[in-house]
Amino acid sequence: MRKWVVTLALLLCVVLPNSAFAQVNAILSGTVSESSGALIPGVEVTAKNINTGIADTRLTNETGSFVFPSLQPGSYTLSASLAGFQTATYNAVSLGQGQQVRLNFTLQVGAAAQNVEVTIAADT
Repeated sequence: MRKWVVTLALLLCVVLPNSAFAQVNAILSGTVSESSGALIPGVEVTAKNINTGIADTRLTNETGSFVFPSLQPGSYTLSASLAGFQTATYNAVSLGQGQQVRLNFTLQVGAAAQNVEVTIAADT
């Protein structure tokens, strides 16, 4: 019995600090399509943390999908841009620990200098 208690105590000392205090980042994913519904590869999607100013950029793959596999919890501005299309933006997207959020962009054909801003309550 005593050996079992000592083994359990050692196991808790090793496992508990790593799992109890680990910060789990958020996952953000989605797709980018044009107004007809066709998915667009090669779109630059940027996630900028409003509080820290740190930005991360990904390109959509051949199926128009993007993934940010590990974003720190916080408030973000997300934008999708490609030459020949208007830039689309989500403002004040709140990401929590361990949260998995999916946001899809729809780009409108137009001059590259035009922007489309989308405001949402990011409680998804």
